[in-house]
Amino acid sequence: ANDTTTTTMLASKAPPIPPKIKQKHPFSTMRKKHHHSRRSASFSCCSDDANHHSRRQSRRTVVFTAVTACTLSKTKTVNEDDKGAAWAYEDEKTVPAHQTEDMPPVKYKEYVDYDRGFSMKVPEDWLMDTPNGVLEREFHPRAEYGGRRCTVIVNPVGKVESKSDGGNGIPKLRDLEMEEYTSAEKLGKTRANDFAPLEGATGGAKAATFLVKAEEKEDGSLYFYEWRSQAMLNFHFWEVAVLGPGMRGSGRKLGRRDVVSVKCQMPEDGMTPGDVEIFETITQSLKLLPLEEVTVDDEF
Repeated sequence: ANDTTTTTMLASKAPPIPPKIKQKHPFSTMRKKHHHSRRSASFSCCSDDANHHSRRQSRRTVVFTAVTACTLSKTKTVNEDDKGAAWAYEDEKTVPAHQTEDMPPVKYKEYVDYDRGFSMKVPEDWLMDTPNGVLEREFHPRAEYGGRRCTVIVNPVGKVESKSDGGNGIPKLRDLEMEEYTSAEKLGKTRANDFAPLEGATGGAKAATFLVKAEEKEDGSLYFYEWRSQAMLNFHFWEVAVLGPGMRGSGRKLGRRDVVSVKCQMPEDGMTPGDVEIFETITQSLKLLPLEEVTVDDEF
């Protein structure tokens, strides 16, 4: 007990222990300052990177624009230099044809219709379609629709008697009992008027047609006529017509004949002497095949 009392008294007389003060590390302030400066440097570096990226993008844009302009300029020059003969006949454009006078000669092939008894020449690389069945054939350059084209139309007219003076028994177009076949000029005006009013009013959406030329053989066996249409898009037409021998077999034996006509056309926008030469060659090449001695029994 005495020991306990003594210990207590000593403890009460002892001076109080001061509270423990947290000492600051001598480098703590420097460390904060260094951290702050490093963060500022980081922000500065990011800002520099952004500016550098922006300048680099600007340089790239300028270079890309210059390269694109050079490429387009070069492409345009090449395309203009390539507008020659090869394009005119492998034509992938609808209009115009782009022929020039110094292009090489066009190669033709013979189209022969033995059943209807006629033949004609067409450019060898033109394609043939049958838009309206077996009585119509359309020839046009590859991948060109609505532009240059020639259409062969066969129109059965039945039996026709020869009325021509000094005729050899073979009827001609003028022997048909239809007013439009009395002359090439009359037929040309009729065909033009069927398309649009002949020499009608023009302007706006109105269309009119005009006969350019009409020719025929002395015996009236073949008519040629040239006409044009005037509207929002002007077209030019070349046509030739002949009285064919009719369908081979019983039809030909019974004297049932056909009017065979070839109609060539193209838009006048871009029309060149090369186009005119092609269409005149086609229309002038139409001819009838030699008649064959055929009996009704030969068909079966």
